[in-house]
Amino acid sequence: MRAPNPWTVVPAADHARYLGPEGLDLRSTLDGLFQEAYLSAQPDRLLVVGCATGDGLEHVDPSVTGRVVGLDVNLQYLAIARQRFFHLGPRLELYCTDAETWRAPPGAFDLVHAALVLEYLHPEPLVRRIAGWLADGGACSIVLRLPGGEAPEPPSQALRLIERAARPVPPEELVRLFEHYGLPLRRQRVVQAPGGTSLWAGAFGRAEARAK
Repeated sequence: MRAPNPWTVVPAADHARYLGPEGLDLRSTLDGLFQEAYLSAQPDRLLVVGCATGDGLEHVDPSVTGRVVGLDVNLQYLAIARQRFFHLGPRLELYCTDAETWRAPPGAFDLVHAALVLEYLHPEPLVRRIAGWLADGGACSIVLRLPGGEAPEPPSQALRLIERAARPVPPEELVRLFEHYGLPLRRQRVVQAPGGTSLWAGAFGRAEARAK
């Protein structure tokens, strides 16, 4: 039996410290990568896997995107996200669930974004599900944390648990997995965060269906 996702026990305050200057200092970098993926896709239907407290959703344009779905295993994060983005109204749907078991109809989304999520899951089930969720012409944006760098001592017991639970995902293996499920790599790059952590950002996509 697989152990529960460790993020279920991390308080929102610790999550903020983890992404902020006290921790890995990733917030601004992750925000920029989400904005880049969103502006490139201009999705009508958006799914954010591991949405946490909603960082990045300020870039969502309600005149462009009619449906925003966020998944996370931590109910406290989702409550904060709902408060922060109350103005999105019913177009914002938040679910406290494991992405590997959540269900959606085929072709339900134009953009799926997952940042620092695959390190805590078995990649294959989630990639397979993403391939089913994406509509023709849809895109998937993935952000991975690369090994190496001088990571600061986690500032809490919960975050020390997170660090021990993370399992690096080699980008080349992920690329092969997405290609196997019909989503070839469109672009990739390595980004250096202010705190010294290296992130890999990859964009995958499915071609538009041909007219008969």
